[in-house]
Amino acid sequence: MRARAAGCLLLAAAAGAACNIRDSRLSGAALPCSSSAQCSTDSVCFLGECRGSSSQLSLVMAEVRAPADQQLGVLQKAGIDLRHSVLVDFQMQPLLSASGTVAQAVDGQPGATTPVPDAGVVLTESTPAIGDRAASIGAQTDASGAFSLSFATSTWTVLVVPPVPAPPFRPAPPASPLTSTVTGLPIVLPAPSQLAQVGGRVTVNGGSPLSGARVTAVDASGQLLSVATITDAAGAFNLQLPPGPPSYFLQIGPNPGSKATDPAIPSFPLQGPFTGIAPAIGDLGALPGSTTLAGTVVDARQQPVAAARLLALSLDPTGWVISRQVVTDASGAFSLAVRAGIYAVQAAPDVDPALPGVSDQITVTLPAPALPPIVCPDKSQGNGAVIRPDGQRVGAGYQINALRLPDRLVGARTPRATSTDAAGSFTIVGDGGRYRLEVVPPSATGLPRKIVTLELGGAGQATQFPTLHLSAPLAVVGTVSRAASRTAVVGATVDFFALDASGTRSVLIGSALSDALGRYRAVLPDVPTPTDQPP
Repeated sequence: MRARAAGCLLLAAAAGAACNIRDSRLSGAALPCSSSAQCSTDSVCFLGECRGSSSQLSLVMAEVRAPADQQLGVLQKAGIDLRHSVLVDFQMQPLLSASGTVAQAVDGQPGATTPVPDAGVVLTESTPAIGDRAASIGAQTDASGAFSLSFATSTWTVLVVPPVPAPPFRPAPPASPLTSTVTGLPIVLPAPSQLAQVGGRVTVNGGSPLSGARVTAVDASGQLLSVATITDAAGAFNLQLPPGPPSYFLQIGPNPGSKATDPAIPSFPLQGPFTGIAPAIGDLGALPGSTTLAGTVVDARQQPVAAARLLALSLDPTGWVISRQVVTDASGAFSLAVRAGIYAVQAAPDVDPALPGVSDQITVTLPAPALPPIVCPDKSQGNGAVIRPDGQRVGAGYQINALRLPDRLVGARTPRATSTDAAGSFTIVGDGGRYRLEVVPPSATGLPRKIVTLELGGAGQATQFPTLHLSAPLAVVGTVSRAASRTAVVGATVDFFALDASGTRSVLIGSALSDALGRYRAVLPDVPTPTDQPP
């Protein structure tokens, strides 16, 4: 204690500072230091300042990317406990590489192979530190079947995608997984006669053929085992699977290339598992007759809305699902082939603020004599203000990013970004619904991002958002260097993430760039749950 007090007195005399080891983070002040010994036990000395650990923010994840010309692999790190220390150093590894050839065994000629040009070689990271940010890297074989690609230090599974109709091929060890540099890697695909020729017939309504359905084989984890095929007029299909075949399931659903006027094909429950070449699918059950969903989309003034997406989702408890969409024409009219039954229907114009907003979701039972016009109201307006941790309003230039969260029919939508004015106020214009709102302060302010979930009223009405309070800043600091030489990595992007409320999706909470000495300083919000903060 005497040594620490003496150090404090010396620093105070030299710098004219009070002996307060951890000044309030609201002021951004920190005690000058030349070593961590001069800081309190929960602080470290970095760039001449004592930096305390977090008071609320705990575990975060980080991803570090060097500029492409430095030939360093992306680095991910999870389980960073900022309550222990805000000093987080990163050591980056050089890129690894894999080169080799893809060939196919020749029928009737043991040991003979022929090159496979235009095959895709795809590496997928199997153990990413940030679960929803697994990297995938691909290359295409040349005329001689050769390929070459680079990848970061990690564990990578290898997938070869030959030209159709051959099935995807997953090489056995040592070709996959890859964890180190390899050259001259030979990947040999099975000979055509070794592939399993799987065929069957898809029927509904007690034996009627279902033509135009897309059929694909997958394994128990959902990985593709075949190229997709389309059933013919007799409901028949044929697939090529790996030798055996291995145990597989069949995905039967709509053809992505079908037109809005083509008969609607549902997405059926997964069929299987099967092990033979003639899967006994059985009849898929009752499928109602075709009918048409037709009508018009108008705005609040009854004017037609062109180029709006009209979405329909079946609601009948059948076990299968029909989900289709079509775009309105210049007169706002639409026509979509579906099946008789109950549907949720919604219209979604573009996110452009000058266009109408998303319509209310309606329920219709088809066939129906006539569908009333679907009304898209004016887009709604949300007004808010941002204040600093000290309670004062922010100034201009704080970027406001809004993401409308997906609902049953309409996926996530991002209105145009806006920013605060000189009084710290902002306005967003978008569709009514639930939003994730992000405030990004200018980097010079040293303040953290703010991420909140808010509701924007519908029907073109104005919504006054609660005042958004920026959280206390927490500076996470450290260096980025090359693992072997410990030399600085200049211009590396250091991104910090936290999980959202679902616990499965990573959300960016702060970023920084490393300087000429490899040092970075990222400002994060010092709150327990930075992805779901109260206003």
